Amino acid sequence: MQKAKLYLSLFILTGFFVSAQTGVTDIDSIYSGGMYRTYRLYKPLSYTGSQAYPLVLNFHGYTSTSIAQQFYGNFMPIADTAKFLIVHPQGTKDGSNQPFWNAGISPTGVNDLLFTSQLIDSLKSIYNIDNNCIYSTGMSNGGFISNFLACNLSNKIAAIAGVTGTMFTTVSPTCNPGRPVPVMHI
Repeated sequence: MQKAKLYLSLFILTGFFVSAQTGVTDIDSIYSGGMYRTYRLYKPLSYTGSQAYPLVLNFHGYTSTSIAQQFYGNFMPIADTAKFLIVHPQGTKDGSNQPFWNAGISPTGVNDLLFTSQLIDSLKSIYNIDNNCIYSTGMSNGGFISNFLACNLSNKIAAIAGVTGTMFTTVSPTCNPGRPVPVMHI
């Protein structure tokens, strides 16, 4: 009886830490700005390509990684039930050798706006993606890049939701997207 209680307790505890995703994560890259840029794309098992799926870009924070963001955000079970693709791009290294996103802070250096636009185009050429349902979210520096995309890539990004990251008004004091972009800040 004691052994059964132990197994039941372990089963219940691990249920809180193991997500129930059923899809597949592909790791790939595209060539952008003179370098290969990697990403992780989660596809629910329901994705067959016959129906257009929304795409969610989920950007990691400063010093983090795409794999850490994939499991920290844990959108995979939601993608399974709500039926969307989720991509976790990998940032480049800054002067301190830390992964980051250039959200308009540095006018020189890596062009993450170009990378994101090319990533969306590349994924649309491979997968059946709903052009009207491409969203961006991210943690901290990932929230900053999401806001930067809302200002500068409104022709592709339908809406954004940033977590703990807003925008740098000192670098780009005006934000004039081509259309109103819904924004949620957490």
